[in-house]
Amino acid sequence: MYKLILSDLDETLLVNHHVPIENVQAIKKAREKGIKFVPATGRAFNMIPQILDEIDAYDKEGEFSICFNGALIVENKDNRILNFNGISFEQTNKLFKLSKNYDVCVLIFTMDMCYIYNANSDEVERKTAQKAPFKVMEVDNIDFLKGDKIAKILYEKKDVVYLKSIENDLQKDIEKLKVCASYSSNRYLEFNTLGIDKGFGLRWLANYLDIDTEDTIAIGDNYNDEKMIQAAGLGVCVTCAADDLKAQADYVTKHDYDQGAVKEVIEKYVL
Repeated sequence: MYKLILSDLDETLLVNHHVPIENVQAIKKAREKGIKFVPATGRAFNMIPQILDEIDAYDKEGEFSICFNGALIVENKDNRILNFNGISFEQTNKLFKLSKNYDVCVLIFTMDMCYIYNANSDEVERKTAQKAPFKVMEVDNIDFLKGDKIAKILYEKKDVVYLKSIENDLQKDIEKLKVCASYSSNRYLEFNTLGIDKGFGLRWLANYLDIDTEDTIAIGDNYNDEKMIQAAGLGVCVTCAADDLKAQADYVTKHDYDQGAVKEVIEKYVL
């Protein structure tokens, strides 16, 4: 019997940054059966209060969130941090300097703020729509972040082929810096510290809740969801996912994210 469901947000649970009513209703029915539903997102915790409110999990004891691709695990009541594994300033600074060799927008997430360098209007509009606290950087160094808790750094460009070419170029640097790379929303190349991903988040939270990983479901659509899809007892890909990611899933939804994919999974495997 499944006891824990982890779901990605963008292009999985959400439509236009909100949870469709059919998904809300399915999550409610799953909870009535004693199953925990946990967002597992690349977003910061301070970007998801409205989403948590829509699924009746905002500021609730015994409700949890996995953020920054697994770098932050929170109990929603009073934003109680259970585990944080960020990226060091040294790792971030090196990746920031390397970014200047490429045509990308750079986003650096601390616990409380998103700093955007080489900002484009599209990304600023996206962060505004996501209700993300952000600042556009006017300087080309990040010394001001020394001593801050940095969660991750991203390169942004709406050209995944170009982003993958960057990852190939930086392979030796990635290995030397002990970071891991993943992709999301068909526009982000994300860097977390090595070993930190949504699969880590799933295993950590399952252990914390004394739930066997075989009793977990993970639902996602992109490469930053890959590790949790592999780690879950039931790994699910939304039908919009790339074929190589779908090949790793135990189940691929018939419906897309904007057609109730999460509802489909809950109805099929829980209800």
